[in-house]
Amino acid sequence: MKTQGATSNGHQCLPETEHRRYGRILMAVTLAGTLFCAGQAVRWWQEYSRAERMERAVHEVYVRALGADPGKSPYGRLQFELGKLRAEASQRLDLVELLAALSRRAPEGVRILSVSMAGQTGVVGGTASSVQDLERYQSALATEGLFNFSLSSSEAAQIPVRFEFSVKARDRAAPPKVDQ
Repeated sequence: MKTQGATSNGHQCLPETEHRRYGRILMAVTLAGTLFCAGQAVRWWQEYSRAERMERAVHEVYVRALGADPGKSPYGRLQFELGKLRAEASQRLDLVELLAALSRRAPEGVRILSVSMAGQTGVVGGTASSVQDLERYQSALATEGLFNFSLSSSEAAQIPVRFEFSVKARDRAAPPKVDQ
């Protein structure tokens, strides 16, 4: 004998009002899920757009620094160029260091009158009150670690003695020479 609303397997079906209620809940959950997914899609698109703008800006910086074709690894190329510049700078005369070396080694009677530089070399001109002062100055400059000084010319016949040293920067990348 069958009762109203019963199925053949013994389970009862839900009334029509319950079907509608569950349908509305399903629609609400589906709508909420769809809105959540849409919101996430909008956030993803905004982040993607921001990342694209940043990549373009970084690429423009690389183009300004490296030229029209920065290559596939512009950061590596920048590191390479920086290394070249550092190596180049280590071989250049530094005026402040040169003036410090000249003044720190000068005996009382020596006066520096001129310094001219061109990349890795330079010329220092001056006067010494005696030949002995010039010799002391020359031997003091020989101990200088950053520069090589060599006497280009001197006029020992007159007092004060005029002299000219040629200057060259030592290779700072090479280990220092140790006297044995």
